[in-house]
Amino acid sequence: MDNIYTEIQQRMIEPLLVSSLMAHDTFMWDWIMEGEGDMNGIVRYLTEIQQKYDIFTTFLVSDLTKNYYHPRGLIDVVNEQNSADAWYFRFKNQAEPYEINLDYNAHLSDTLIMFINYKVMNYKNEMIGATGVGVKLLNIEEMLNSFKSKYKYDVYFIDTKGELMLYSQGLNKRGNIANIEGLSKLKEAIFSGKQTQFEYKDKEGEYLLNTKYIDKLKLHLFVEINKKEYLNEIQKTFYLNLIMSLLVTFLVIAIILYTINIYQKQLVQLASEDALTKLCNRREFNEQFERLSKLHHKNTSLALILIDVDDFKEVNDTFGHLVGDEVLVRVAHLLKENVRSSDIVARWGGEEFAILLVGVSIETAEEIAQTFCECIKKDEVLQGILGRALSVSIGVGMFHHLESQDGLVHKVDNALYAAKKAGKD
Repeated sequence: MDNIYTEIQQRMIEPLLVSSLMAHDTFMWDWIMEGEGDMNGIVRYLTEIQQKYDIFTTFLVSDLTKNYYHPRGLIDVVNEQNSADAWYFRFKNQAEPYEINLDYNAHLSDTLIMFINYKVMNYKNEMIGATGVGVKLLNIEEMLNSFKSKYKYDVYFIDTKGELMLYSQGLNKRGNIANIEGLSKLKEAIFSGKQTQFEYKDKEGEYLLNTKYIDKLKLHLFVEINKKEYLNEIQKTFYLNLIMSLLVTFLVIAIILYTINIYQKQLVQLASEDALTKLCNRREFNEQFERLSKLHHKNTSLALILIDVDDFKEVNDTFGHLVGDEVLVRVAHLLKENVRSSDIVARWGGEEFAILLVGVSIETAEEIAQTFCECIKKDEVLQGILGRALSVSIGVGMFHHLESQDGLVHKVDNALYAAKKAGKD
């Protein structure tokens, strides 16, 4: 059982992590919330994920427009009246952040496909779409058959509703275990988790059954043997092998859970960091802002600076997005280089950056803002990339204890707009 368990974990947990990574990518959040304008951007993103992780397919559905994006582009618009699109609206209304579906698809060479759907949430924890992957589970049936031939036991998977989800075609069971003779009487005990070893009978004979619930996959693992297939003198050997298999399985589970915890820590970092500039993202910035604003009542002054790169669209149109990305990375480096370790620098979105200065006056904040203007404008690296100087427009404001974070952002954003309107730079 340890071999099949290890193989299933490898083929199912990794795609689940990839789906989670996509759903928590700030690029995807920003792309949806900024109006889904650059079709090439999302197509390139989905294609890169598909190729990087060797995944059968990737997709994104926007909740606002109901557009269905694929590596081939916009291929559909989901409609609640269309039965083929019912999965999206069902998934949207469920509490779980993700779901796993296994199915045989005649359009995909009758290969067992695992579909993982993951909700995309915005900065306010509101669902703005669904992303996911589809993965071919190659040779799974052959593996299950090999366990039958080598060890004389059947291995299959049951979902939380009792439906057989993953099994060899030679298994003489189908549908829901509530309708399977013998198993129906064990359903309550199996799903309660109070018992994992069972004996039951049906017309085919008597069975020994061992079960294990895999929380990450939301599936029950069933290992079963028909007593008729064994002679009395080898029954003791079977019990011993089953016990040893379970011990190895528990060890594998421990290792896998340890690995998953490492992945989860990495995902937490990815969820708080802008992938391009390596600065903290908007969500992390807001959390840090909230933490520091609470200290403001203890006479800790805060200044917010919003910076927007002037004429950045022209940079992208003239030099391309790769050069545009290079410019943003350089600007981020210059900003980080000119603040203290106690200050917070974040990519606010697109070509905008936000800086939170701790313990400074408005005069000092304005001087620091002017320093940013000058160092970016005079930077030789940026001049070498663009063949000209790059300018930025900046808004500066102080946080007062009577206003909210949103109020300060609105105030500083207005100052930034005024700077733009006054001629930029």
